[in-house]
Amino acid sequence: HPSSDPAAILSMSLPELTKQLREGSLCPEEVFYSYMQKTLAVHKNLNCCTEILLESFDQLKRVDSNKEGLLYGIPVSIKENVSYKNYDCTCGVIVNLNQPAKKDSVIVEVLKKQGAIPFVKTNLPQALLK
Repeated sequence: HPSSDPAAILSMSLPELTKQLREGSLCPEEVFYSYMQKTLAVHKNLNCCTEILLESFDQLKRVDSNKEGLLYGIPVSIKENVSYKNYDCTCGVIVNLNQPAKKDSVIVEVLKKQGAIPFVKTNLPQALLK
């Protein structure tokens, strides 16, 4: 979105961001791609992301159907210890690899119902308990 100002979007508070999304001053795509760009830049230096949730691109296309949600169009990261359907929930332990979650955790379900867009999983200290 060449017309958007990622720095301005990233500097907004959550209430301001949700207000502008609801009013239509900002579109969810502008916000999503601003956060994705910043996340990838930070990841390059800190190695903080474990996966990009590819479903987030599909969810972005459908997000307008949930404009009444409290978090309409807000991108969110999900920690590695939170279950997200079809993705591993390793808790930083190698023995939990290749065991994708069968369903979303309650927190992910609530976030999605409120219009948030989980877009990346982020790492955590090794051996964090579920």
